[in-house]
Amino acid sequence: MLRAQNTPLAFQVTAGDSGAGHTWSKVRLTWSGGKHPVYTYLTVQSDLQTGKISGIR
Repeated sequence: MLRAQNTPLAFQVTAGDSGAGHTWSKVRLTWSGGKHPVYTYLTVQSDLQTGKISGIR
């Protein structure tokens, strides 16, 4: 859940590597549309047992 003055129009999640009880996913947030969309890229670490986010890069 994102709480901010502006929120993304869309998001895309791509599975990444996992090991040692964690998995990494790449997240792309889309902030605007049209010919020149603006993106923010994040790498999110999740705990495999709980599914909770344990790190963001």
